[in-house]
Amino acid sequence: MNVSPSAEEYLLTLYRLENMGQKVGSSYLAKMFAVKVPSVTGMLRRLHTCGWVKYRRYNPPELTEQGLEVALHLRRRHRLLETFLVEKLGYTWDEVHDEVHVLEHSVTDRLLERIDDHLGRPSFDPHGEPIPDRSGKLPHVDLIPLTALDEGQGAVFQLVGTGSRKLLARLGGVGAFPGVFVSWVGCSKPGRVILEVGDRTMELSHEQADRLLVVPRPQ
Repeated sequence: MNVSPSAEEYLLTLYRLENMGQKVGSSYLAKMFAVKVPSVTGMLRRLHTCGWVKYRRYNPPELTEQGLEVALHLRRRHRLLETFLVEKLGYTWDEVHDEVHVLEHSVTDRLLERIDDHLGRPSFDPHGEPIPDRSGKLPHVDLIPLTALDEGQGAVFQLVGTGSRKLLARLGGVGAFPGVFVSWVGCSKPGRVILEVGDRTMELSHEQADRLLVVPRPQ
């Protein structure tokens, strides 16, 4: 699938915003991308011509069904490559994003399917993000933020939402990876959360803890 890097950025941004229930206009996107509004409208018109985005002046752009398929394919490619680098080449989960951002534009669909087969068709990437299958279907799992747990309640850690490299490195340092049992011990002070992983603990800001998505264990 031949999609320019700039078009990819727009499609994935719209996909992410729509998943969060947000519809935004050209001015908002211009601020996000740090470009002028005419640059955004020009790209949206090109994506509209490709059949990937519904765009009318003064209306928020929306992904078409075809545009959604492209966005899911791009997500699948990125997450499979991250999984391959971690599982087969020894990269850590906090360093793969930047590598893949460069690598993914050179990977053919044929190679991607070989990688998927070689990995055993994984459902989740190293960060716990769901990987769309070949048809674009995403695996479903019910997740809540760590901060939604009752104090002392345990859960299986599943996903780091928009985690920075520094946060990923800290989590990895205490063994907090997707699939690991964790619990929210409590608050050390206002706005600070204590996460327990086995016999180790780490302190997080409330904002960081909100990014950690878990599958709760019954009390």
